[in-house]
Amino acid sequence: MSSIQRITGLASGMDIDSIVEKMMTAAKQPLVKLQQQKQILEWQEEDYRTLNQKYFDFRSTLSNMKLTSKYRARTTASSNENYVTATATNNAALGSATIQSVTQLATAATKISGSGSETATTISKSGAKIKADASLYSQTGNFLNGITWNNGVVVSQSFSGDGDATASVKLSNPPVSTTTDGITYYAMNVKVNGKTYQVVNDKSNIPDNEKGNYAVYNAESGVLTFDSAVSSGSSINVEYVAGAVTETKTLAQGTATMQLGHGLIATDAGGDQAFSLKINNTNYVLENDKLYAESDTGKSSPIGTLDASTGLITFTDSAVLSGESNTISVTYSSKYATMSLGSYNEDGSINKATFYIDGTDSLNTVMADVNNHSTLGIGMYYDANADRVSLTRKMTGDLNKTKEIDEIIIGGSENDFLNQTLQFKGSRESGGENAKFTINGLETERTSNTFTISGVTYTLKSKFDTPVAVTVSNDTDTIFKNIKDFVDQYNSLIDAVQSKLNEDRYSDYAPLTDDQRKEMTDTQQDQWDKKARSGLLRNDMTMKSSLSNMRSLIYSKVNNANISSEYNQLSSIGITTTSDWLKGGKLEINEDKLKAAIQNDPDSVELLFRATGSTTSEKGIVQRLYDSVNNTYNTIVDKAGKSTYVNTQFTIGKNINDLTDKIRDMNDKLGKLEDRYYAQFTAMEQAIQKYNSQYTYLSSFFSNS
Repeated sequence: MSSIQRITGLASGMDIDSIVEKMMTAAKQPLVKLQQQKQILEWQEEDYRTLNQKYFDFRSTLSNMKLTSKYRARTTASSNENYVTATATNNAALGSATIQSVTQLATAATKISGSGSETATTISKSGAKIKADASLYSQTGNFLNGITWNNGVVVSQSFSGDGDATASVKLSNPPVSTTTDGITYYAMNVKVNGKTYQVVNDKSNIPDNEKGNYAVYNAESGVLTFDSAVSSGSSINVEYVAGAVTETKTLAQGTATMQLGHGLIATDAGGDQAFSLKINNTNYVLENDKLYAESDTGKSSPIGTLDASTGLITFTDSAVLSGESNTISVTYSSKYATMSLGSYNEDGSINKATFYIDGTDSLNTVMADVNNHSTLGIGMYYDANADRVSLTRKMTGDLNKTKEIDEIIIGGSENDFLNQTLQFKGSRESGGENAKFTINGLETERTSNTFTISGVTYTLKSKFDTPVAVTVSNDTDTIFKNIKDFVDQYNSLIDAVQSKLNEDRYSDYAPLTDDQRKEMTDTQQDQWDKKARSGLLRNDMTMKSSLSNMRSLIYSKVNNANISSEYNQLSSIGITTTSDWLKGGKLEINEDKLKAAIQNDPDSVELLFRATGSTTSEKGIVQRLYDSVNNTYNTIVDKAGKSTYVNTQFTIGKNINDLTDKIRDMNDKLGKLEDRYYAQFTAMEQAIQKYNSQYTYLSSFFSNS
């Protein structure tokens, strides 16, 4: 705002503001021109970017049209789909194959509980019933062969990978270990992002046929170290069996109960696993579910009780928690059982898994653990009506290359949950057979009924001895659609560019000023703006050159030695320009002619579009257009930029910045000019006021005389 004091018409009676405004209107005309030029540049920038998005989209289409999959779609036909069905990849050879017979279908290996006995045996006692959703410990007596429970605690810990080349984690408790054939194994399951790791004390002792990832546990440090990097943020889950755990809590005065982290306390455990309780440095012992001070040799004053089934301690003597803060330390063991399973991979290697069953787990929990195991590939199922359990490989076929043992490996001791409780010891295996068939006179076999040969995926549905022919041919409709989509995208680009080149220019409609907008309705402003910004790219040389170049590339023959002379230009496969030249060279398709070319010579049609070469004439239509479209896209970016650009990075933006500077300077000059006008009128007002004062004085003097 000007600092000049403005006196407007008090002495002269003139409308000074109106006079100055009219004088400034004429002076502002150069400023208006600059503002209009800036608006036109901003509209041009928007129009260029809108068109360039079309070029960008078409360039993406051209990239896809370079792929062989756009021209090599395959379709298959089976002479008897009740026996064989088939699909083919884009690279499958055209032709036919004959499967003369299928003598055996691939089956999955299966084991049924009790199948090793002379008579089928149910897993529960006569008159008892197994509840799949109830805890196993509570049903121990309902199983015909019972459950062997061990003293120990199943502990689960989770970690996050830190990305170190040699990742390691520290366990809170030492796991139970066993030694077999000189190799120390730990009662531990380790998974990284769902992938199972074998845990040993020395990786060098792992047999060659037990492939996979490993982790080494150091019993002295309690650290588990992985043999390869674990990426940052990876989910590491460790489940293991500890002989006993120690829990420490701080309880307030008067606390009535304390819940242990595990139930089914092993009250029969001895040695380091025996139950012990310490409250504020005083030791307590457990006898017949009651807690006594170690010094209470007569066991006359229990201070609380333990519910061994739930792990709940109830304090009946408030004196033991008399302090404001009481430190409680409890060491105990729980109940668990084990179960071992194994299976073969397609390469003949073995997957092994040991499951640790907490006494609170249900049969459903155990089955879910098996079914969700990422590498075993075994499904476990319990049928309450038959009262039996089945194990089935998720993969079909004979994967055991040695033939020495079954596909499904039941491991562990006789007391193992599978062997003893679920009665899989000595169970007979059925299935696990390969599909056997004769194709094109060659007898062969596969582990699955679905297999791929030379890009064709066959699925055997049944055994048969009547030959079935499978024919692979071009999927003409799909290839036609891919080419039609390309033509549609090309026409869309041509239409957008041509419409801008032909757009009428209304030179009498300059961008509106703010004052002009105040005098118009919204509808009038929109109509004016539509004409003011029309034709800003009319006959634009960049766009005209782009269309001309693309038309030339489209029309020219592809001189490539691998293309038949019959199909070396678009017109020969039924793609020609429209007869209306005003449409800018848009293409139209003769469907019958194009489909016939695809059927007769698919290789030439493919190369017509995507052939490569050292010269433009050797390159296919798509390769040529890509280079041209990419060049135009970059030219427009240099001229009009992108949404992520600042004005200093492209030509129009720099021009807009120059005009912005000129407009700012012009506003400064106009401000000074307006101040000068008001200063001049203020001086006039002051002179008139002085004259009026003198006139009044003299008039007063003469009237008094």
